[in-house]
Amino acid sequence: MLVKFCGLKRIEDIQMCNKLFPDMIGLIFAESPRKVDVELAEKILKVKGNFIKAVGVFKNQSVFDVLKIAKRLGLDFVQLHGEEDLEYVKFLRQEGVSVIKAVEISSEEDLRKAEKYVNLVNFVLLDRPKGSDLDITQIAKLAKFPYIIAGGITLENLDKFLALSPVGIDISSGIETNGLKDYKKMKGIIERVKPLRNGGLG
Repeated sequence: MLVKFCGLKRIEDIQMCNKLFPDMIGLIFAESPRKVDVELAEKILKVKGNFIKAVGVFKNQSVFDVLKIAKRLGLDFVQLHGEEDLEYVKFLRQEGVSVIKAVEISSEEDLRKAEKYVNLVNFVLLDRPKGSDLDITQIAKLAKFPYIIAGGITLENLDKFLALSPVGIDISSGIETNGLKDYKKMKGIIERVKPLRNGGLG
């Protein structure tokens, strides 16, 4: 099982990750309290251990801007969190970009929307709608395709998500205290998931 820590915005965040060995780290380039600019991202990625894959998170941004940033930073994956359609994704794939497509789910119908991307992207990520406290595990368990799951994961509720046997888990606010990444919480997640991990992404 893959572990992705998302929303890193400080050098200290990646230094903590270098000690904990998550499979992926996410840098957010979309509007967010955790947004980073390209210059800061460059500094962060220079510190990153080679064993961690770098993911850039975007939402409804120009495909050419996304491609430019991905190439400049040497991102391992681009994560699309908006209404990017199949043609948008196909363009990035044709340009050699590995893609994670995030889909917000609140119904079985949303699962059908997510399934359209399965054979086109590297990973589908299921998330809850922004600003919602919906328990998406009840919907995600109906999915008939492999997925990474996000959406309010914490140490306290982690087992409920792990019970779904997802490809991976994606955590941001659940590893924070007062808006900053918390080493103790990050370590707790890694230790809990350790028996399920499969050696990472290679």
